[in-house]
Amino acid sequence: MRTRFTPGVVVVVALAGRVVALAQAAPERKRGLEESLSASANPLGLQHVLELRWTRSLTTSHDRFLAGAHAAAGLSHYLTPSYTRLGAWAEIAPLSVLELRAGVEPGVYFGTFGSLLSFDSYAASFDDDRRDLRRNEARSGTGSRLYLSPTLRMQVGQFVAASSANLEWWRSSVDGPFFYEPSRDTLLAVGGDRLLALTNVVLLRRDLAGRGTFSCGVAHFLTYVFDAPRNRSQRLGVTLVRQFGPKRFGIRAPRLGGQVSYYLDHPSRKGQLNAGVGLSIRLAP
Repeated sequence: MRTRFTPGVVVVVALAGRVVALAQAAPERKRGLEESLSASANPLGLQHVLELRWTRSLTTSHDRFLAGAHAAAGLSHYLTPSYTRLGAWAEIAPLSVLELRAGVEPGVYFGTFGSLLSFDSYAASFDDDRRDLRRNEARSGTGSRLYLSPTLRMQVGQFVAASSANLEWWRSSVDGPFFYEPSRDTLLAVGGDRLLALTNVVLLRRDLAGRGTFSCGVAHFLTYVFDAPRNRSQRLGVTLVRQFGPKRFGIRAPRLGGQVSYYLDHPSRKGQLNAGVGLSIRLAP
């Protein structure tokens, strides 16, 4: 049984929420709790996310480029059948169209579903079948991610767009010298490694007369390990996002997203399809 996760759906749903709120002023002070559940295929995966955030506005201006300026901090918890991570982060948005987030996420891998697995080199085969054959070798262990993430977002008429870059540093306690990291679906050096994960989304958004919004468009994902360019992963796909009103189905501000993407590059998935769905709701305003 293969149960892992690539975070494309959660990223698209979160970015869609940011660009949909582009023209809104940041609250003077606000605490919020959001929950997300996502599932994906190729690789098969399931992930639950809780994010608690505190936000404070940096301006009283109503100018669309300044109204959303804010500072924020928060805690995030990720749970999958393979691992759990608890993260702390801080965010500054000097403009409505620009955010910069930095954070750290220590985590524990359960030793289930093929994690953690050691590999001899970046060139080793780490496709699903190979890892399934070695699943009895998987061991529990720890790992950590440190990241810096700038995001640009904009709106022109009914078109909204966002571009986010995650510059990440990873470490793990596994024997190594390399290990398979399931959330990024790639091999990384045990003693410390760097990767870049880019997400670009362009959506056509339609307001639904007080019933929220519906957005559809294209998304591009790129994962690049600096010391292992041959393991680059790149996908291009279509995405749909339905943002409901402030309260629907008895829950606060549900946001539903789905996508289908095509692997342009990947050591073992090139030419294949990836699909996923995700639901995000507010547990506290």
